[in-house]
Amino acid sequence: MFAGNFQTRQELFLVEKNKKIRSVALTSLGKMSQTQCAALCLKFGERCCEITYITSSRECKLDQSGCCHSDFDYISGTNLIQKDRTHVVNKTLSVTNGGGLGVWASAEFCTRGHYAIGFRMKIEPPNGDSTELNAISIVCGNRASDRCGDMASSGQQAWGDWTGETLCPPNAFLVAFSLQVHQYSVNEDSTGANYVRFRCRYFKDELDAGVLNYPPGYGQYGSYGEWSEACLVHSAICGLQTKLEAQQGGGDDTALNDVIFFCCE
Repeated sequence: MFAGNFQTRQELFLVEKNKKIRSVALTSLGKMSQTQCAALCLKFGERCCEITYITSSRECKLDQSGCCHSDFDYISGTNLIQKDRTHVVNKTLSVTNGGGLGVWASAEFCTRGHYAIGFRMKIEPPNGDSTELNAISIVCGNRASDRCGDMASSGQQAWGDWTGETLCPPNAFLVAFSLQVHQYSVNEDSTGANYVRFRCRYFKDELDAGVLNYPPGYGQYGSYGEWSEACLVHSAICGLQTKLEAQQGGGDDTALNDVIFFCCE
C-alpha cells in the first residue's frame, strides 16, 4: 500500500486507555514532518479521521484499516494531530414546526470529510414533568460509510438516557429530517420535541435509501410536521445545532425544542 510517496508497513504498538494496555496494529506512512503528516490526513480525508505522529521517530501512523483511531486518550511517546472540523456547508435544513422555547446551542460537526450515517437520541420517559427528547447525536462516517468513531451532538439537557444507534444502509447518508413536536400549552405538561426521523440517500445520486427511525419511530406526545428539504446531490448532513430550554426549577421543563442540520459537500 502507498500513500503519496510514502510506503506503508505494519507495526504493533501498546496503547494505554484508562490504565488498561491493549495492542493496536498501526501502519507507518513513513518519516516526515508533523506538517507533512497533517497534510496527508487532509489529502486522504475520506479514510482518515485522526492521525498519530510519533515525535521520537518522526513517523506518521494510521491503523491497519486506514481509518485512524479516535477512541483512545493517550499513546506513550506520541502526540495527536487534532481532528479538522472545518466544513464547506452548502445548505441548512430546518422544519416549520419546531418548538419556540429555549436558545440555540453551539453547532457541532463531524470530522472534516465525514458525514452522518446514522443517529441516536437521548430521551426521558414519561413522568410528572416529561421532557422527552433531550439531545440528538449523529454518527459520522467517511464516504465509504465506514465508521471512524466520531459523533456530533450540539447542546443537550440533563434528563433521560441514550437510545441505541440507528444506521442508514451501507453507502447511504442522512439527507433530510422530520421532527415530532408537542407544542407549548399553559394548560398541560408540555414536552417540546419528542422524536426525530431521517431520510437516507446515496451520496452521488438522488436514489432514496428509505426512512430511518429508531423503533417505534414516534414519541409519546405531539405530532410530526412536514419533512425538511434534502441535501443536494454530492452532499449529506455533516452537523447540527439544537435549541434547548434551560431547566425551569419548579416550572414546566421542555428541554430540546428545535434543531437544524447542516449539509456539506
